[in-house]
Amino acid sequence: MGAVSVPRYEAFFKDESGLRRSLKFLLSKSEGSVIDVNLPNKAKTDDVLSWLDAIEKDEELRGRVRAIAHYSMKNNYLGNAEARVRRVKSFAKGVASRGGDRALLVSGSGSRVCDTVEILRRLSSDREWKRERGSFAFDVAFNPYFPDAADLARERERLALKLKSNMVRGVWFQIGCDLNALEAGIESARAIAGDAGAEVELFGSVFLPTKSLLARMKFRPWAGVYLSEEYLSSVESAERITKAQLEVFARHRVTPLIESPILTDADFAQCQRLLGVSSGTKRARETKDDGE
Repeated sequence: MGAVSVPRYEAFFKDESGLRRSLKFLLSKSEGSVIDVNLPNKAKTDDVLSWLDAIEKDEELRGRVRAIAHYSMKNNYLGNAEARVRRVKSFAKGVASRGGDRALLVSGSGSRVCDTVEILRRLSSDREWKRERGSFAFDVAFNPYFPDAADLARERERLALKLKSNMVRGVWFQIGCDLNALEAGIESARAIAGDAGAEVELFGSVFLPTKSLLARMKFRPWAGVYLSEEYLSSVESAERITKAQLEVFARHRVTPLIESPILTDADFAQCQRLLGVSSGTKRARETKDDGE
């Protein structure tokens, strides 16, 4: 089995100073000189581009943080489709002007007429955008864990439509805990990408289980997140499932996204312990020679 990929970390912070502190903490724990992070767009007031600026302005962070910015259609909702497309293009140009070449585009919970699928369809026929975008590409979300067969089939159809836009570089798997569904999802995502003639990277989200997290997920679960009674029963059970997920990621070369805050030594130790089951004593980027 190959080693698990070096993980990405979702940034957790309340303001720019908190962002800088959290990133510097991760850097202090990093074996290398660079860390990979995601900047989520969780609220309508989020100014994700300003966070990229904050990283660039900090001498300790500049050149050492590879950030992927998120863009939520839900949190950037505008009244008509043309305005939504313009805002997405403006955001992408903002990322590109700051040295980035990708952004994660998500629809958010709830159905919309102009969601990620529709935005990508419109951009794929936008000649001006095709000329301007250069190497810029979008990443998209995929949920392989829907328990209802019809919902899962629709999700696969949506992924196929996204990839047919020829503007997608990465596919990000939602958090879940069904290992069979995860294996099937990886297989189907790669098959869909092959049918679309798309070369994509795969990323998979995991939590760092804690008692408080499990309590929140049990009584107020996130929309679209399906966690079993076994997972929610104890930290030990959730960690066991998380380790198994990381084994699946390692086997299929899926990059983990740690979707929990890592702000203390204890947080980082838990993360390393869970990853260590899959990664052994070497990190993937030090052993990426096998088969490549």
